[in-house]
Amino acid sequence: MKLFKMTGFAAAGLLLAAAAAGAATPPALYTQAQATAGAAVYATSCAMCHGADLKGQAGPALLGQAFAAPGNKYTVGSVFTEIAQQMPVSAPGSLTHEQYADIMAYILSKNGYPAGTVALDYTAGMASTEPLVSQVK
Repeated sequence: MKLFKMTGFAAAGLLLAAAAAGAATPPALYTQAQATAGAAVYATSCAMCHGADLKGQAGPALLGQAFAAPGNKYTVGSVFTEIAQQMPVSAPGSLTHEQYADIMAYILSKNGYPAGTVALDYTAGMASTEPLVSQVK
């Protein structure tokens, strides 16, 4: 019986491939209930500028690589902070912390981030250094 021997290079390649595959899956940062609530708040407070489909109108797109490409080096915290402090443009900071977290959850959901069991927290979300890279091409 002949045993398969793996070289150091082959083993390193397999480990790197496994790490890359794991890194490609975005983390669950919000709950489905938040994303659902966020869709409603987005429709009344954001869609008039960013479009009902998040593809932009008077305001920029909030969906896809035009919004969050790897090269942009956005984080969840940087985007969340901008939303919470500067939006809606007609009344910045006028929504509740819960509404802002829900909107961010909705944006994450539309960009391919999976829902989880722990809700996105306003304060922790704004401090998050998690890279924001849209999974939508």
